[in-house]
Amino acid sequence: MGPTGAGKSSFVAQATNSGDEGVGHGLFTHTSEIKASRCIIGGSNVVLVDTPGSDATKKSDLQILELISDWLNKSYKMGTLLSGILYFHRISDNRMAGTPLKNLRVFQKLCGKKAMSQVILVTTMWDEVEESVGNERLEELEGNYWKVMIAQGSTTYRYSNTPASSRQLLSQLVKKKRCEVRLQKQMADKAMELRETDAGRELSSPLDQIAEKRAEITARRHQAGEQAAADNLRKQYSAPKAKLDEASPQMQAPKSASVKRSVPLTRKAFRVCYHLLLSVPPFIFC
Repeated sequence: MGPTGAGKSSFVAQATNSGDEGVGHGLFTHTSEIKASRCIIGGSNVVLVDTPGSDATKKSDLQILELISDWLNKSYKMGTLLSGILYFHRISDNRMAGTPLKNLRVFQKLCGKKAMSQVILVTTMWDEVEESVGNERLEELEGNYWKVMIAQGSTTYRYSNTPASSRQLLSQLVKKKRCEVRLQKQMADKAMELRETDAGRELSSPLDQIAEKRAEITARRHQAGEQAAADNLRKQYSAPKAKLDEASPQMQAPKSASVKRSVPLTRKAFRVCYHLLLSVPPFIFC
């Protein structure tokens, strides 16, 4: 697992001697689905499961997590457990923030503490940086971003993009006891939906925050629109009411019996219409 272009598919190709078929060399992720490949390591039959990049351009992060969770869930129900989880990271990256940091948190939630001893944090692209620069970045990763994972049993590995390096790494995993990850337990044993799991909540929480903020802004706009419409109605009818109040002494003069009766009715009818207009909710076009 890991971001697009970190060397996951290249690692599988080196370990299985399958050449660079299926290895991406452009800006877009080449692996769009879960792919399983087999190889023999020290007499053991090993299945390598290649996953799409966590920052794939053709699929959202949630779609990628759904693909991975679906495979993990089905394999767990069939009794298949993992010997190890490889998380790939480019040592050529000069910073760790934004999407890479978010995806690392999702990965941690997916695995859970129990499976952290099965995780190997693989650094790649060492040929693209000076040795001293790479060592400095690795030290920062181990002492900061990966510190908790390492404390829980994870290890690191410098991958040199050769068949020998890939097989040496895999030889460390075939000896490990297999176990399940937290996502498998939550979805299969506890019947949770993906969004209810720790990994799903970690990924969807920023989306929920955006949705809540949008709803809050919409509500404020509606409230502001209602207040503005009410103020506008008051302005429209304040002038006629003022004129009516000004003319009321004249209208109350006793000219005839019919006039006396009609004036109060006219004023009452105007007040009713005025208050009815103020009580009508405004139509808001958004």
